[in-house]
Amino acid sequence: MSKDINSGKNLTSIELGPQAKGFVSFLAKDPSLNRAIKDFRYGYIRASSFFKKKIPKVKLTLVYSREEMNNLTGHKTASWFVGYADSSSKIFIFSPSVFDRESDHSKKDFRKVLCHEICHLFIRQIHNSYEPVWLEEGLAYCVAGQKSRLKNSNPIFNNPEAIFLIDTRNRWNKTIGSQPDVPYALAFLLVDFLIRCYSKDRVIKLLISLEGRYNKKRFCQKFRKIYGEDIKLILKEFFSRQNIKQKGGEKYASNRTRENT
Repeated sequence: MSKDINSGKNLTSIELGPQAKGFVSFLAKDPSLNRAIKDFRYGYIRASSFFKKKIPKVKLTLVYSREEMNNLTGHKTASWFVGYADSSSKIFIFSPSVFDRESDHSKKDFRKVLCHEICHLFIRQIHNSYEPVWLEEGLAYCVAGQKSRLKNSNPIFNNPEAIFLIDTRNRWNKTIGSQPDVPYALAFLLVDFLIRCYSKDRVIKLLISLEGRYNKKRFCQKFRKIYGEDIKLILKEFFSRQNIKQKGGEKYASNRTRENT
């Protein structure tokens, strides 16, 4: 038994394996424990299959109140915030038993959100940086099978430089503050586009090439080397297709589209 120093509650821990390597810490009377374990295994196996690798054991801690979550993060969290992965293979997330009560999420969102956080830990193994944020968050959305859409009336679709408004932590957080739905949606749509039209292997190769550090100029150079085109040209195509898609005029497709590998 371990003690969560942030909540003061006694948590029981069990080890999982062999397919999903990790530990789960929980309140002994949590009625949703089996579901959390099942969803953890699902998320780990899904991410492992996507990245074609395994990672060190993950420690999943189930959280039971907004106060506990605020204590863990060190600040007041928004109602949509339900969990996070840190830099030491730990994930803190609301238990399914309180998931909808402590947030504005549906309980059915738990599996995909947990998979999203597990994906962050896999990304850390190939790119030990959170930037560019849109690439990491968009990839986590895609791997988890989450969906997000923007309305074509959003002015973001008239700004090909939009991804550079959500590339660093500061710019991402600033945009979250003014347009909460935009960063995650745009990140998902762009990474989904890159995977569908150019394959997931190029996205992973791009992350590896960054070698754990980010600046705009260097990123654009790496992008051009891997994709064979200037990022501005690909962004122009992306935004053009999104405008058409949102208006319902053309099925999302590309003559570059190939089977994902």
